[in-house]
Amino acid sequence: MVQPMMPMDSVGTTETINSNRKKIKHVGKLKDGGAAIAIIFRTVPGEPKNCLVIGPKFLDENYQVTFMKALESAEGQSAFELGHHLMKSRFTDGIEILPFLHQGNFIKKMPTEKVIVTMGVGAAGEVPLDELNEIIAKEKGISVDELSLLDQPKTAKKTETKKESDATKPKATKSKK
Repeated sequence: MVQPMMPMDSVGTTETINSNRKKIKHVGKLKDGGAAIAIIFRTVPGEPKNCLVIGPKFLDENYQVTFMKALESAEGQSAFELGHHLMKSRFTDGIEILPFLHQGNFIKKMPTEKVIVTMGVGAAGEVPLDELNEIIAKEKGISVDELSLLDQPKTAKKTETKKESDATKPKATKSKK
């Protein structure tokens, strides 16, 4: 397993070292116990006070490394919800990440008030997920419940396009013998 690089400087201050660390989205910890988690979806449709999380430490080493690469990738970091990126991502053996996590019961529903998002270094970079959801919803001018509807994968249009193209194709008829 590749060890993350830490900035090392014998004369550096804690402030200097902390400012050099990467700030990664979609990561946090449980309020009780501080267990590290990845936030798959910040809200659940119809349940704005709940989120879906995973404890990456419960994956085997190869899957954990691949999961973390997906989370830290440019696509993972630019995704509004990590789950949308994981829908398109695969482990190195070709298995789709999100269905595997779901079928393997790795994804857990948690109250947003029990999740702390660790956006930066130290306590100053931590915010409860329920508060972060309220801030994001306010900035976007929507309710927290509507957050689960943002940045949805574009599957409906593909289906419509397929139906339209099917309608223009000549229909095959059965020949009578």
